[in-house]
Amino acid sequence: MRDRPAGCATDREVGVVAAVLVAGSQKAAAHRLGLSHSTVKHHLANARSKVGATTTAQLVWILAPRLPEPRDTTQPDE
Repeated sequence: MRDRPAGCATDREVGVVAAVLVAGSQKAAAHRLGLSHSTVKHHLANARSKVGATTTAQLVWILAPRLPEPRDTTQPDE
């Protein structure tokens, strides 16, 4: 599964994965990104195919090095 590099997924696909993680669901991520749910599902499916993942959980694990660090939303911005 890790034979393909995480670099095969586009920046947009990685961004959609990150949005799903932050939003908690594909539908919520679609709303946050201003995309349709179908578009989010399409980006996730393309990314899974490119990196050889069969599940979204595997996709997240493979793309982990490219995902942005989660922000602590409990602290106010300085």
